[in-house]
Amino acid sequence: MRVVTFKLDEETVEKLNRVAEMLGISRSELIRAAILNYIREKAVGGTRVKRVLL
Repeated sequence: MRVVTFKLDEETVEKLNRVAEMLGISRSELIRAAILNYIREKAVGGTRVKRVLL
């Protein structure tokens, strides 16, 4: 798996930590799931995103 680095404000990191802990998964797993869900949602109605994914 490839490492991708980005910046988040402290409040968002704390929220991620809390949700990940509640779900019993790592913060990385939560972020991956959130990104994939976002892509799937946008691909359903967005032709532009569909073309990129195909």
